[in-house]
Order: sequence, then structure tokens, then C-alpha cells
Amino acid sequence: MITLEKCKQILNQEYEKFNNEEIKLLREYLYLLAELQIESGEEHKKE
Repeated sequence: MITLEKCKQILNQEYEKFNNEEIKLLREYLYLLAELQIESGEEHKKE
């Protein structure tokens, strides 16, 4: 898992700025999406 500071650095490079709570939520959401993608890939391998 990357640090909140690294997330903040990446997400706040452009014009829109995110506060710490928004960054935490976005990081959590992105990790959930990644987990779903991994699980989906594993299911396709079983078929």
C-alpha cells in the first residue's frame, strides 16, 4: 500500500486539490477496484 503522502503528491499534481479525508477515500476505493480486478483475473484462469 502506498502512503497517504504519496497519494496526496500524485492526486494534487493538477488543478483539483483533495483534502486528506478525500485522499483516504480515493485510495481505499482504488485498492478495492484493484482487488476486484485481481479476483476477476483469477476467475478467468480457472475457466
